[in-house]
Formats: sequence, structure tokens, C-alpha cells
Amino acid sequence: MPAEILDWDTAFFGFRIARVPSGALTPESAGEIDAWCAGEGVRCLYLLCRAEEAATIRAAEDHGYHLVDVRMTLRWQPGADPDEIARPARPARPEDLAALEAISRECYHDTRFYNDPGFPRPLVASLYETWTRRSVEGWADAVLVTEDHLGLSGYITCHRQGWRIGLVGVASRTRGEGLGRTLVARALEWFRTQGAPEVAVSTQGRNAAALRLYQRCGFLVEAVELWYHKWYRL
Repeated sequence: MPAEILDWDTAFFGFRIARVPSGALTPESAGEIDAWCAGEGVRCLYLLCRAEEAATIRAAEDHGYHLVDVRMTLRWQPGADPDEIARPARPARPEDLAALEAISRECYHDTRFYNDPGFPRPLVASLYETWTRRSVEGWADAVLVTEDHLGLSGYITCHRQGWRIGLVGVASRTRGEGLGRTLVARALEWFRTQGAPEVAVSTQGRNAAALRLYQRCGFLVEAVELWYHKWYRL
């Protein structure tokens, strides 16, 4: 099968979404994928490829794929401890959801969904609220939150599968105070208790602030990948 339907994305956005699972594209496979997508009624197709795959990039550009994001994956190994401002963090509770969703609405505007006008803006904002809520409800293995005198100030989600950080959200009123370093440090403490041999995180290449944060916390760039979207007229 040249592509695969993404059930969750399809249900959330309300139209058929698929991806190229191999991360590779040739002129021949591009035609096969287009035919498959036409038969399946696909409206949007995702392709994620490594930045060094020049042949795939040329094929994508020649066949109507549009670059929407650069994904940077960084990896931390024990011993590279972040220099952070000491603040406590605690596990998220169900009663935190409204405040966490409010923080999520202030963040993530650098993501590929915001960068692609094909996705309705209200749904894109709701996507990250949903992602945050599902994380608290059990999709993430841990969600850690920080507080100040005004209430919740930030959160970070942790996943055992792949030993990775998912979302990091900081309230706009606290940005520039080092809260991101605190959240990452508390997350790394949690990963240590789980026996993680290393921890990965991915962010947007255009998100310089996030890249600086992770590098200050001892993460090193491991991979650079390109997100492409292709839209079909039905």
C-alpha cells in the first residue's frame, strides 16, 4: 500500500488524511500514491522525509507537495544536566484541564498545521487543546505542571514509548523567566525514575526559542526532517 489513512487526523479534521509511511518518494511512486489517494478520497497527504534525501525532496517539489515545516529532533543522555531555575512541579490533576487548555491556546503557533492555510484556524487551535486534554487523561505517561501566585504557569508531557517529551507549554505571562528550563529539568528527573537511557524531543526548525531551550538543557540535534503536505481537489 503506497500510503495509509490516518484515522485520528481524519476524524478530527473531518476529511480524509493520509501519509506516505516510507518517508521516501520517487517520480514513479508519486504517481502510484496519487492514484491511491484518488481512489480513497484523500484530501490531504503528509510526507515526512529526512533533509538529506535530495531525491525525495526533488520528487515532492515536482509533484505538488508543499513544504510546511522543518522538524528538528534532539536527544539528551544522562550526565547532561540542565542549568535551571529551581521551581517545584507536580503531576497534573483533572481539575487543571481548563487552565492547561488555556495555556495551550497561547502556544504552538509555529507548528505545521498553523503554517498550512488548508487547515481551518479554529480546528487547529482546538487540536492542541485536545492533545493537551488527552495527555492529562492518559495519553501521556506523565504530565507535570508548575504554578505561581496566579495559578498554573506551565506544563510538560512525558512518554515512555520512545522515551520522549511531547508538549511543553508556558503561559505567556511567565515567558523569559526560565520556566521552560524548570519544566525540562523536572521531566528529566521523571525519566530518570523510569530508567530512561536517553530522552528525545522534536520541535520546529523555525522555533529558535525552543531550540535554545533544549540545547541549554543538554540536548543535541540528532535529525533534521522536512514536513510536506499535498492537497487534492475532490
